[in-house]
Amino acid sequence: MGDKKSPTRPKRQSKPSSDDGYWDCSVCTFRNSAEAFKCMMCDVRKGTSTRRL
Repeated sequence: MGDKKSPTRPKRQSKPSSDDGYWDCSVCTFRNSAEAFKCMMCDVRKGTSTRRL
């Protein structure tokens, strides 16, 4: 029996699609600074869904 090597796994990232310090607007996709509570381009609040009921 030879040495069993564990498969290499990529390192997990806490936020895979966004950089620290920024958030992407869910409506216009503009990248805003983390301090902004609403989008600088379209004035939509951070975390607002695009779904209409």
